[in-house]
Amino acid sequence: MTGATGFLGQRLVARLLAQGWQVCALTHRRPLPEKFQNGGVASVAASESEKIREAISECGVLFHLAAYIPPSLGDWKQAAACFQANAQFTLELAELAVECGSPRMVYFSSAQGYRYSSSAVTEEAAVFPSSRATYYLASKLLGEIYLEHARLLRDLPAITLRVGSCYGSGMPENSVVSRFMSRAGQGLPLEVWDGGIPTCDYVYADDVIDLAVAAVAKKQTGIFNAGTGKASSLLELAETVKTIFREKNILIEVKPQGQTVPASFPPLSVAKAFEALGYRPKSLSEGLAAYRLEMEETP
Repeated sequence: MTGATGFLGQRLVARLLAQGWQVCALTHRRPLPEKFQNGGVASVAASESEKIREAISECGVLFHLAAYIPPSLGDWKQAAACFQANAQFTLELAELAVECGSPRMVYFSSAQGYRYSSSAVTEEAAVFPSSRATYYLASKLLGEIYLEHARLLRDLPAITLRVGSCYGSGMPENSVVSRFMSRAGQGLPLEVWDGGIPTCDYVYADDVIDLAVAAVAKKQTGIFNAGTGKASSLLELAETVKTIFREKNILIEVKPQGQTVPASFPPLSVAKAFEALGYRPKSLSEGLAAYRLEMEETP
């Protein structure tokens, strides 16, 4: 697994260990958390190319979650780093997988590259990441293209998950869901910017993990959306968080819309994942309620 030390990666490692898997993590800048070091997870450093090849040749599934998100999404000078980490590295892993006997490969991509639509977009909808985070999203899309090429022409059993805006305990603290939940937990007002207009398909982290594990268990390949089928505005998100912390009487402060409003993202159709993998994601209110329980159970 790449990205095992990240937000989704740690959840996936925990799930796999609970199900009796043996996990080998490719580490780069951060070591494995101590809970996994003592839990029987092996690790290989990104600099150890021969050990990486050996590990891939021995594994049954290669989960690829690692990604480079630039500090400034609008800085064109970050394009090369995005390409190297998100596209080129995905290609190299796919090539290694083919050379090592084609273990099943699961790639965690982004659903935020779809062209905007008010209705739910299917996996066949136009992907055109030109209005926001272009350098990052374009590199993730190119990684998809490389992986699909290996699947279609080189028989690599690969699946791409286009993940919506994922949330849950342990997510980056600067994300809007984390900020809202943290402030609500303290009884503080929620500041909603841009008039609360921008929309996104918010998906609970464990639902994405469920989908990844189901895709492996059912030996599916191809591209699948990992969302909820519904996009919520920033204001709707804040109102739902307020409901989750009803007893705290949270205030919502809506800031006026500026001259430019950040791009909105469409709802993701999950019909394909529902039919093929039995995917049934939580609603926003159900997911945020689960998030609150995590916050209260984790020191």
